[in-house]
This record gives sequence, structure tokens and C-alpha cells, in this order.
Amino acid sequence: MRLSGYLLLAVVVATALGCVANSGTGRGSVDQERAATQHIQLALRYIGSNNIDLARLHLHKAERFDFHTGRSQLYNAHALLYQIEGEVELAEDYFRKAVSADKNDSVVRYNFAAFLYGQGQYKLALQQIQRVNEDLSYPRRAQALYILGLAQRQTDQFAVALESFAKANQVAPAFAAPYLEAAEIYFAQGKLPIAKRLLRQYGNLEAPSARSLWLGIRVDNGIGNSSAVARQGLQLENLFPNSSEAMEYQQWLTQ
Repeated sequence: MRLSGYLLLAVVVATALGCVANSGTGRGSVDQERAATQHIQLALRYIGSNNIDLARLHLHKAERFDFHTGRSQLYNAHALLYQIEGEVELAEDYFRKAVSADKNDSVVRYNFAAFLYGQGQYKLALQQIQRVNEDLSYPRRAQALYILGLAQRQTDQFAVALESFAKANQVAPAFAAPYLEAAEIYFAQGKLPIAKRLLRQYGNLEAPSARSLWLGIRVDNGIGNSSAVARQGLQLENLFPNSSEAMEYQQWLTQ
């Protein structure tokens, strides 16, 4: 189960960056901590817009300063950069450095958990995201609960995964993804009316996806709603003809 792109990166940038100090002046008046932080924030902004070259430039500038606080975000930015470039081992090394630099940095742990989940390291992802969810002030709490639920599901903890998805939607009712995840679990458990209700909530927030249509076909088939099965089957074939779900649907029709 893949994470959406916007969940993979929690790129936090300051709302007002101000003037970045010249790293080459060496003047005693330069605020080393502030200048380094501003370069890191600029690097994160460029990472968010996928401008790799400028992100790397500002990280190199940040490293020229003698600073101590905020190093977790320096390592976090490096990890995100390596993650984008597909340098998996380097990304993991820098995420671990970031966590060691500040064990209370929830942004770092969130990014690390999402990275580990994407690498299939579900138990380790669960450890990191559980720590994030202990931070009730974390602004991306709904997304953190969602990743927690995904990791719990992948480790066969279905009951608590459903609780995590429900909490995510209590925090953010307009967040569609948890409804779909919970619907799949309820479908697997044979609780079709609940799965149908959750799919309806998902559909009220998001356009149909190949995954939601294929799940809807199976749910409505179980309920005995043949017209809904046919309608969603047609949508799946028309909108996502090359998807794995469309292939599964075709195979299902011939059984």
C-alpha cells in the first residue's frame, strides 16, 4: 500500500524567512544559528518544489555556520533530498542522525516513519509514528494517525488500525484516505454495510480511483446490488483501463 506524495514529506518552512545572512562574510555580528536556520528553511522550501540543485546549495551554505540547535532539521533536509534522489541508504542514515540530534522533533520522526513505511519496514515505521502520535500538538496529526493505521494494518493489528483511521477522521473529517483504508478492512471482515458507508464518505470527498471502484464493485456484489456493480465496472474500465484493478475485474467477470 503506497503513501500519497503529500504524506511522504512534511516540509516545514517559516512563513517569513527574512534576509539570509551572507555565509562568506565571517563578521562577528552574524547570527550563526539564525543564518543556518534560514538556509535550511530555504532548502526545505526548494525540496518541496523539487528544485534539487537550489536545495543542495542552501544546505551546503548552512553547513558553513557553527550552530548547534536545529541540526535535526539539517539532517532531515539531507534525508529528504536523498530520498527524492533514490539514495535509500543515505536517506536512512541521515534520518537516524536527525532523530539522534533531537529526539523530540516530531517532523523528523514523521518523515522517517513515512520513509520506513515506503521501504516496507513496517515495524520500524510503527515505532517512529507512535512517538509522533504522542505529540498532541503536532500539526499534521491526522496524517500521522493515518500512517499509524497503515503500519498497524501491515502488521496485522486490524482492530487498532481501524481505531487509528477513525481518530484521523475525527481530527480531519475531510481527509478522504482513512475512509478507504477502513472500508477495505471492514470488507475483508465481511462487514459490508459499514464498508459501503465508508466508501460513500470517501466518494463524497475524492474522485473515484481504481482502488475505490474495485472495492466498491466487490462490496456491492456482496450486498447484491448488481446495478451498482455494473456502473462501477464501467467506470473502472473507462477511467483506468490499464490499472491492475481493471485487470482483476476482468478476471473476476470470467469466474
